[in-house]
Amino acid sequence: MSAGNRFASCAILAAFLVAPISAHATELSSSQIREISEVATAALKTNHLPGLSVAISKNGHIWSAGFGKADLEQDVPVTAQSMFRTASVAKWFTAAAAMRLVEDGMLDLDAPIQQYCAAFPVKQWPMTSRQLLTHMAGVRHNHGDNGEKHDTVAERQALEQLIQREKSGQYVRYTDVIKPLDAFKDDPLIFRPGTRMQYSSPGYRLLGCVLEGAAKMPYRKLMRDLVFTPAGMKTTEDDALALVPHRVAGYSKAPDDTFVRAAFRDVSENLPAGGWLSTTEDLVRFAWAFQSGKLVKPATRDQMLERPKLLDGTPAPNPFGSPNYYYGFGIMVGPVDGRLAWFHTGGQSGASTLLYWFPDSKIAVALMTNRDGSAIREPLARKLEEIAGRESDPGAISPSQSSGLLPAGNDDGIVERSLIFVLVDRLHRPQFRQQVVDQQTQTRPRRAVCK
Repeated sequence: MSAGNRFASCAILAAFLVAPISAHATELSSSQIREISEVATAALKTNHLPGLSVAISKNGHIWSAGFGKADLEQDVPVTAQSMFRTASVAKWFTAAAAMRLVEDGMLDLDAPIQQYCAAFPVKQWPMTSRQLLTHMAGVRHNHGDNGEKHDTVAERQALEQLIQREKSGQYVRYTDVIKPLDAFKDDPLIFRPGTRMQYSSPGYRLLGCVLEGAAKMPYRKLMRDLVFTPAGMKTTEDDALALVPHRVAGYSKAPDDTFVRAAFRDVSENLPAGGWLSTTEDLVRFAWAFQSGKLVKPATRDQMLERPKLLDGTPAPNPFGSPNYYYGFGIMVGPVDGRLAWFHTGGQSGASTLLYWFPDSKIAVALMTNRDGSAIREPLARKLEEIAGRESDPGAISPSQSSGLLPAGNDDGIVERSLIFVLVDRLHRPQFRQQVVDQQTQTRPRRAVCK
């Protein structure tokens, strides 16, 4: 190898060492990738995150990268393959499965839910799957989040007992979606279905039972058959007690701003509402499949995006109180800085997750971190979409520039290529070598020894 080529090889290796770990890149320019990486790296500090995974889908192609640590104690970095808890982003998955069953004539959205889930008792008012999907069924949320009275000592003590009793179910491993209903199935509805909207994870757990009855197959299998496989989601799986490769460790922020291990929670009781493990790449695959009509027909998708109405015909209010967006069928919809977005957020012990689809730019952004407490917020996703949505410069990594690198074998129209191979492929290009050298002047790399 000549001295010039040896220098170029060292430069590329050094650039890779300071670049995001395990990045996959397409359709983004080198300057866009650099800016996205800078924003993500800054978020580690400003949001006080142990680790962060980012994936962006643009024009059907994925860029993904990991930042920070997947495990602080073992000094393991986050990569594009790191597995995080989806938390409530999974409600979007469950809603998509429900509407596939509707399309197949297996689920009537307006039939009493006991037609499909006999394990749930009849209440003082009838409720439907449509109302479960839109959080208007009157099923309570977790104890302490329903406006319960706590003015007197006796009221506070009674509420605390309910909260602790409910939390005890979070240490139990459930293998179906029926037994978890025991925690709330005998509670009265907190309002007449259709007259109010209140966010309810238990309501989506109940929806899992409904889907099992409609599909006549276990919830885990129907999700695999109806959602994950058609969307090309290759890594999403049950957050089990089994050993899962690339699973991150979860953390919370202590009062002194240090990290502590997140409280243990077995989320199997919450599977239809938020109990899966996944990667950011799988999340953007889901968003792409959802918008493209691969999961549900475009007319069905548009129905899911409509603003629900109460029984009196008025638009349903946002269950979180914000006037800037509304909640459809398992998905939030609203203008974001003037740009329409479909999205869902998620928060759980040891995890915070965001998934956005921007229909105008046709860009999906997924963010997952291993810290709870709503550790990542919507402005970060919006900023990354704004960067990715710019016109690519001549340094863009495009399919034509990465010849010889084949698609990963999935049939969902998403092409993946490893950034390191693209770097090697472009090794001898003077313009690219100059970009690498320019990067060295801006970022101090870890020392690389090349012989």
